[in-house]
Amino acid sequence: MASPESPWSSLLTTALLGTARQPWQPAIAPGQLGQLLAQLREQPPEAALLLTAGILSIHQQVGWQPETRPATAIAPCPPEVLTPCSPSASRCLQQILAGTSLPLLLEWLTLAAIAQQRIPELHLPALLDKGKQQRSLRSTLLPVLGQRGRWLAAQNSDWDYAIAVTTDAAWETGSPAARLLALQTVRAESPDRARAWLQSTWSQEAASDRAQFLATLQVGLSAADLPWLEQTLGDRSQAVRRIAADLLARLPDSSIAQQATVYTNQYVSLERQPTLAWQVQLPLQLDARWLSLGIDPQPAAQGQPQIGEKAWWLLQLLGATPLTVWTEAGQSSPAQLVRLTQTHEWQSVLFNGLALAAQRQGDAAWLEAIFRLWLRQQAARQEVTLINLKLEDLFRILSRDRQHQVLIDFLQLPTAKMNDSLMIWLLRYTTPPWSVDLTQLVIQHLDQHLRDTQIFANTDWELRAALKEFAHSIPVELTTDVMKFRSRLTTTSHWVQSLDGLLEILQFRQEMTQSFGS
Repeated sequence: MASPESPWSSLLTTALLGTARQPWQPAIAPGQLGQLLAQLREQPPEAALLLTAGILSIHQQVGWQPETRPATAIAPCPPEVLTPCSPSASRCLQQILAGTSLPLLLEWLTLAAIAQQRIPELHLPALLDKGKQQRSLRSTLLPVLGQRGRWLAAQNSDWDYAIAVTTDAAWETGSPAARLLALQTVRAESPDRARAWLQSTWSQEAASDRAQFLATLQVGLSAADLPWLEQTLGDRSQAVRRIAADLLARLPDSSIAQQATVYTNQYVSLERQPTLAWQVQLPLQLDARWLSLGIDPQPAAQGQPQIGEKAWWLLQLLGATPLTVWTEAGQSSPAQLVRLTQTHEWQSVLFNGLALAAQRQGDAAWLEAIFRLWLRQQAARQEVTLINLKLEDLFRILSRDRQHQVLIDFLQLPTAKMNDSLMIWLLRYTTPPWSVDLTQLVIQHLDQHLRDTQIFANTDWELRAALKEFAHSIPVELTTDVMKFRSRLTTTSHWVQSLDGLLEILQFRQEMTQSFGS
């Protein structure tokens, strides 16, 4: 604001009141500015006022001094450790960034990590932005950023997820996104250190961060986590308490697993005489002690298959009970025990409870038995429902090799059809790349289906849409096999365009793989 003695002060007063009410007094200023303003004395008051305003305005702008701040020293980027990728790999990356294919980008980043090569500097800003937008990219992106990428991330708060958190001090001061990524990495390498990090800052964390951080303990979960997990059962956040209960239910030696076993045995047993069979009795009322085990009193959310309250309580108790309880009691394999659930009046409770326990405990034998039974029933068009569970989550717990073997067996069934929705769904969710045996079997089925199909069936639209997705799972070394398959189609076939789209992606993947020397 202008001081009362400044030329601006008198000028503003006269301008507001008008020269008729406030006699014009020429502005007075020191030096050359004053000499210039004195030359306006002979001008009419109105003209003198306007000219004075113009002179003072220009003088003020010319004389303005910008604010100065001490320069902030930015540490230079450390020397690179990773070698740069080849020009051909860089061109492939540029083409991917020009499109929208997340699978191709993930594959490029994976190939770069395997080759221990880094992203070209030109593409770092674009990829750091993509990492900000898509969380699924981050763990694959970070290993190939190189020193320049991490240095850039430190200059922009939008990219703080990429700032390396490697020390105890960095764990305390890093951004939530960067700390979550670091925790996931450290947990896989050193579970005890990751748990110590969590414990050191637990009381200062926001509830949403506590829930995300705690969920990382499912990797490397062991009896060493028991004491602290049982403490977190008393957390003030309901989301945290549920995650803690879920994790504890995965550990057979936890108090939750042991208590759940006691409660479950009151209602479920395996009788071996005269023949092996499940015995089930629903609880009459909710025991308040079950709430501490993470039991939800209310049945599954809307949109899920309907189930009564009592069945819902028992299902959850089964899901918290160690699966070894049943294999030891029945002296039978998981496959046999799962099959027995299908002849029981409470088959939905038994099947879903065992599925929940298998998912939590990551038991491959039980998971495969559950999944194979589900496939056989679905193939026979017999409904087997999953309550509050996603089938793809169960399938993904299986190792890649077991997934492929399950699919190979399914494809060899006489009823298997390539355009069946279940078949397409399975192929979409199978961990890529497919094995050579699985791929060759898929090509055989495709070949037979396309030759048998003269016009599109109503169900073929789903298969056509899926072919481009399959292109991301087919091993690039089988590109020649796919080309031979494509060459057998007539030019008038209505499948030509779909197969050409598949082949285009597959050939690009082959070029990309070769650009890394693979």
